[in-house]
Amino acid sequence: MVKFFPISLEILEEIFLNLPPGEVVRVCRQRRNILKNPRGEEELSGWLILNNDYRCFRYSGRFGGLDGFGGNRWAVHGIREPHPDETVQKNVVTSYTMAKKSQLIDLEKEGYSPSFMDHFQPDIRISDWYAPRCDCGCIYEIRVELLNEKKRPIQTFAPEIVEFKYGSDERWNEEFDLPLLILEEIFLNLPPNQVVRACRLVSHQWKEVVDSESLWKERCRREGFHLRDTYKKPKDWKLFYFLCKQRRNLLKNPRGEHKMRNWKILENGGDRWKVEGLLVPHQNEKVQKNFVTSYGMCRKEQLIDLEKEGYNASFMDHFQPDIKISDWYAPRWDCGSQYEICVELLNHSKGIVQTFAPDTITFEQWNDQNWNQLTHVFQNYGPGVRYIRFTHGGRDTQFWAGWFGIRVTDSSVEICPAADT
Repeated sequence: MVKFFPISLEILEEIFLNLPPGEVVRVCRQRRNILKNPRGEEELSGWLILNNDYRCFRYSGRFGGLDGFGGNRWAVHGIREPHPDETVQKNVVTSYTMAKKSQLIDLEKEGYSPSFMDHFQPDIRISDWYAPRCDCGCIYEIRVELLNEKKRPIQTFAPEIVEFKYGSDERWNEEFDLPLLILEEIFLNLPPNQVVRACRLVSHQWKEVVDSESLWKERCRREGFHLRDTYKKPKDWKLFYFLCKQRRNLLKNPRGEHKMRNWKILENGGDRWKVEGLLVPHQNEKVQKNFVTSYGMCRKEQLIDLEKEGYNASFMDHFQPDIKISDWYAPRWDCGSQYEICVELLNHSKGIVQTFAPDTITFEQWNDQNWNQLTHVFQNYGPGVRYIRFTHGGRDTQFWAGWFGIRVTDSSVEICPAADT
């Protein structure tokens, strides 16, 4: 079952205020209704009754029985709940057996010739208002078909049946079919989470637009999420968009701007960890500080809880997005040093799923002391990843008092789109 979420006229008005005015006038303005007697003001005139069952039923229970004749057929009543359009004062009501009615619209008789329809193919917008009673459950269904000259379907709009349970709100709901380009433009002006969580559930047509490649490709273009390699296209533009939108460094205080905050010290040998200014400029001008090791082994770590960072278990297991790690390290020119790193993907009990632990890197004395970057991308690591443990450190090899060991800064762990790693 698909639940339909009505959009209020105020929200639609606000959306249209954010669209190009020419497009709103061209597509969204009110045109004449080519259905006859849509409000039941002339009873059922103009409608072909397809189902108007008049069946009998029998109910038997422990304390007796009840025989009755059901299906009171279509009827026209005054409205129970005020309609958003104050001019609407009547509605057509169904009974307890299936009731269906239809109209066949001859477009040529309505002034739309075959040559006009074939050449311009104007947008055709349908709208239907429906409401339940609060004291009785009910169902609503609609089907609209575009037919050729032999009355064979060319295109069909037939969303799933809408079901209202006993005690439902009696307010009026509108079922309508907007042109796809306008729908896409509307969705581009709504928050992306609302588009996926609410708009996608409205109807098959809306779901089709929300899941379309063009919507998310355009959203990426408007928000500046570009492919690094234009020949490497994403398999899923919606996933690419959300990963770009949420992409950030999951490590806290990676440059030592807040001393040792957020880092767990595993080893603190020699004269211990220290934060200093840079000896040589970093490739990233924003980096102005680094962590420095001493003559005994110094190691520190951070444990990243992916769910707390917004990547829930089902997302990680289903999509298994790329996990990119990066670390910058540099020696002193006048002292030898060693650098090591270990990054582990962990499951819910912090058991190891996958590890990146390259060999220790050693620098000799009298080196160029330039910054070096180490990167790695975890891919296809399987389900179960819930945490990431990032550990790095090192020491000097001369055993000099002070802070002559390896320097590290600007470390990062990112959840990335596959096309961007």
